[in-house]
Amino acid sequence: MICEILLPKPIEKTFYYKTLKFLEPGIVVKVEFKNKKITGVVIKTHKEIIYKKPLKSIDSILCLTPLPNEILKSSEFVANYTCNFKSLILKLFLTGFERNTTIRLEKDLSNKPNKLKLSNEQRNAIKALKKLGNEFKVTLLFGVTGSGKTRVFMNLVKDKLLNGFQSLILVPEIILTKEWVKEIEEDFNISPTIYHSSINKKKREEICKAIFNNEIKFIIGTRSALTLPFTNLGIIIIDEEHDNSYKQNSQLILNFRDFAIVRAKNSNCNIILSSATPSIETFFNVKIKKFEIVKLKNRVNKNILPAIKVLDSRKEKGIISKTLQKEIKNNISNKLQTLIFLNKRGYASFVICKKCGNTNSCNNCSSSLTLHEFAEKKKSYLLCHYCNHKEYFEDSCKICNSKNCFVFPGYGVEKIYEEVSNLFPDAKISLLSSDKVKNNVLSKEIKDIIENKVEIIIGTQIISKGHNFPFLKTVGILNIDSILNDFDFRSSEKAYQQITQVAGRAGRKDLHGEVFIQTYQPNHPVIKSSINSDYEGFVNYELIERKKGFLPPFSSFISIIINSTNENKAKNYGLNLKNIIKEKFPNLVLFGPSPSIIFKQNRIFRYRMLIKLKKNSKSNLIFKSFLTKINTPNSVKIYIDVDPINFT
Repeated sequence: MICEILLPKPIEKTFYYKTLKFLEPGIVVKVEFKNKKITGVVIKTHKEIIYKKPLKSIDSILCLTPLPNEILKSSEFVANYTCNFKSLILKLFLTGFERNTTIRLEKDLSNKPNKLKLSNEQRNAIKALKKLGNEFKVTLLFGVTGSGKTRVFMNLVKDKLLNGFQSLILVPEIILTKEWVKEIEEDFNISPTIYHSSINKKKREEICKAIFNNEIKFIIGTRSALTLPFTNLGIIIIDEEHDNSYKQNSQLILNFRDFAIVRAKNSNCNIILSSATPSIETFFNVKIKKFEIVKLKNRVNKNILPAIKVLDSRKEKGIISKTLQKEIKNNISNKLQTLIFLNKRGYASFVICKKCGNTNSCNNCSSSLTLHEFAEKKKSYLLCHYCNHKEYFEDSCKICNSKNCFVFPGYGVEKIYEEVSNLFPDAKISLLSSDKVKNNVLSKEIKDIIENKVEIIIGTQIISKGHNFPFLKTVGILNIDSILNDFDFRSSEKAYQQITQVAGRAGRKDLHGEVFIQTYQPNHPVIKSSINSDYEGFVNYELIERKKGFLPPFSSFISIIINSTNENKAKNYGLNLKNIIKEKFPNLVLFGPSPSIIFKQNRIFRYRMLIKLKKNSKSNLIFKSFLTKINTPNSVKIYIDVDPINFT
């Protein structure tokens, strides 16, 4: 017999190997390919086949139980939609089949009742979700920050587990997995298994094998957990479904939120998208009745949403306004906390010589170097945020040799830390950004904040989601204008989400929280909607604007990124590809090729084409099929990004 096998290679073809017995589709095998032993998946077994060259035999069968048909179908659909190779999508599911592993089972589930009391609104939400049945359905759980969404969907998860089904909860950040597990163990007497990319390979293999054997029922993890080979899925939950962390933008470009919907459909199970600020695409799908919706309009324990106030930066002086300074002082006196949020890393966006105008730029990328650790009086360094090139900062210009000549435009969180430290020298301050803390350190910092050992918190978006700080009274949001005026058509959406998510950290206990937005645009529609906590009103306004410009969700984008170490080769290939596309698809709306915003990244030159397509058109499938068959010279690589969220 001859097996047709899909190998995890970026190529749209299968390979043939001999076998002594019939193997079902989905069987995972080890075969020799170009003198290496690699893992593949049987697609079909033929009794006989005419093949000119002598065939190698399958080296070994790694698992006698085939991968579920759901995984094969989901991989194929996602590959076609995203213009990827099915083999590379399927590769994501093969983690646990490389070698034999010992299974470490999770703790037994408890039948004890939940410890927490539910509000009437939460009970009604649970009732509404259960009414939807057990078959495939996408539901948006739309609840304000602090409304207890976790308690709602955990009641559904517990039902699924007690009935023998597997459950998966995805969260956007690794740090949130431990917090979730602690809360669930304490409140629901259930012990989930954690899965994410930072877990060592052996442990990931153990979990993968146990999931496949239906010996682990409940996983909480980041997007990589979606690639576990579940065989009995009952429910998938995507927490903070709007979060960009679910989009993978390197090598295999893929939105795992959308992938989750495909897996749920092919598993015929429920999927819940949860957020206080759902993506506009998700909200649009609710409006056209494609998705269901269940709302939580109130915070638990009758807590009220924080009052949002606008501070006009045209009138207020200083990086930290006098009004915000006063609030910080009052909070310190009352043993309460203040969070100052700025979504910009480092001390200064760049440094420039005031004598000759020289700017320190990255040698590998077309970007300025960001100044770091200047505020902490440590050994300051300049860092490229695209390739991580690092060099120590010397206060003398390389061009004109002037000393003490630099100015530092564009401030980041480290500058805020310096400013706050000078204003409140005796305060206990915690600075949280991806440069300052790793996940294990962040856990301790979060614990200190929860226990009220910190008076002022300064942070980037790492602190903006999922955390519950009982002593946090005031939030100050700085420089929201940089997001409002971004080049991205989603800039308004991102700004609103960021304001709401950060604001939602305040007033979680019995506090009347307050949020201060420092802005030069106090009359901006996003700011006005934020003050009124009117997300639906904002979405309706935004949908009208997007419809005018025929922008998603009324259309769809495909971005083609052309990369080469040779600038001319990248440019010329882009122009040739444009001509081919225009010839084959003359009615297509195509922009570019033009240099990417970050034109050179890690010594690679980048050109970008943007294609606008009609939504759900049959011609889309034809065009995507064409894209998967594009041949490129060895000197050029292309990446296809369907529904892009990153335009740099």
